[in-house]
Amino acid sequence: MKKLFFNLLLLSMCSALFVACSDDDNDGDVTAVVGLKSFGFYAEDNSALAEDYIVPEITGDMRIAVPANTDISALVARFTTEDGNEVKINGVLQESGVTANDYTYPVDIIVTDTKSNTSKSYVITIVFQSPKIWKKITDFNPTSELAGDFAMKVNPKDNMPYIAYTVDDNGSDKLCVAKWNGSAFENVGTENFSTAVSGGIDIAFDPDGIPYVLYIDKDNGTAATVMKYTGGNWSVVGNPGFSIKANASSGTTLAIDPQTKNPVVVTISNNASAAIARRAPELSYFNGSSWVTAQVFTGRPGVSGTTYAAFVPVATTYGNSVYIAMSNNGAGYSLYKFTNGTIAPVVEGGFLKEGATSNGIKDLSIDIDGNGNVFLCTVDNADTEDGNPRLFKYNLESGQLAIVGGAINNVFESHNFYKVAVDAQNTPFVVYRDYKGLKNSFVINLDNTTKQWSDAFALNTASSERAFVDFNSNNDGFIGVLMEEGNVIELYTYVDVDAD
Repeated sequence: MKKLFFNLLLLSMCSALFVACSDDDNDGDVTAVVGLKSFGFYAEDNSALAEDYIVPEITGDMRIAVPANTDISALVARFTTEDGNEVKINGVLQESGVTANDYTYPVDIIVTDTKSNTSKSYVITIVFQSPKIWKKITDFNPTSELAGDFAMKVNPKDNMPYIAYTVDDNGSDKLCVAKWNGSAFENVGTENFSTAVSGGIDIAFDPDGIPYVLYIDKDNGTAATVMKYTGGNWSVVGNPGFSIKANASSGTTLAIDPQTKNPVVVTISNNASAAIARRAPELSYFNGSSWVTAQVFTGRPGVSGTTYAAFVPVATTYGNSVYIAMSNNGAGYSLYKFTNGTIAPVVEGGFLKEGATSNGIKDLSIDIDGNGNVFLCTVDNADTEDGNPRLFKYNLESGQLAIVGGAINNVFESHNFYKVAVDAQNTPFVVYRDYKGLKNSFVINLDNTTKQWSDAFALNTASSERAFVDFNSNNDGFIGVLMEEGNVIELYTYVDVDAD
């Protein structure tokens, strides 16, 4: 009897212990907590976005509006979940800030508690905001007669467009600079502040927003002069007329070295008796106290021991370097990198569509997006005898080269222009002068859905002489157009369709 009692007691104790252990393992009958705590798309993770798009409060399915024409085919989301949850899209485990998905159509997001296998689903839909159009905001009419030279660029410090232009001053062309302040143009310093100008003007800004201008100085041997604006005045950088005497210039360009914050200039001279061969590019850079000149571009393409003539150099910056492109007469286009006082070739004699036998030497344009893609707007005769402009994209890291959007529907003429700028969403825009009819200005952009050029948008209905396009860090776009008649420079901006 005692033995039976002892066995029953032992069985009872084991049962109690089992129940206690079982309760510890299951932690009672607690309902699993499943769900997203935060969700958004951040510009840091997505080159297609200029700003962050974050769901303020998650209560169910989500809807996010992004700018029209945003490429949403490979967006990366950041998210947080309840403890012990995992996230899957189309059966693929997601990593916050890493995994990319196509959001062209609504996407089902499945959140699962890995312990209880309880799930919750969300639908994320991305819609486009109202589309934008180019709209003229003002006509700029200088007090003196415009002389035909013009350049425009956005100052990275104040995000406003600045225009450099020449006016007639008692028979000599003089340089002026004005800025758009958001409601009107205002002079930057005094008007007619330069010596006599013989073309070749350009404008650039250092990281602090200090403007620099370049021009061919008629009063100093038709060589290059650079001036900068500080303390309310324009002053010459180093000595005037520092480059090789131009005779007639085949192109000039100005950029600011990202490391030294000093100007870098490329000029192409038509001088047959200079130290550098006629129509060979010359690079000059300011070292803080004087100009270092006659820097040559070695290894340029050519035949029979003679390098091809260079034309229309253009420059921009990326990272710690200045990137310079130029046209080679009969041999495509070349791209160079200038870093720490050294010129290095990136692409020699390239940027031509297969089948092309000639390329343009009258105009060229360059920009680089935030991913290190160089956009170069060129002209070649692969499609038509007269030549068509087209946009190439070259990745600096991979070396991959591709044509963007196909040929631009315009035929090259000597007075036409083609200028490219990439917005904060890495979408390229091209402004150009139509070859037929009114000779007016049009602008196109890449459609990020079709990967083709948009319909051309006519900016004006009168003949235009030159135009530039640029975007600021807020993704505000500006186009400046020098008109052929009327002594006017038109300024356009990129606004919502329903904006006043």
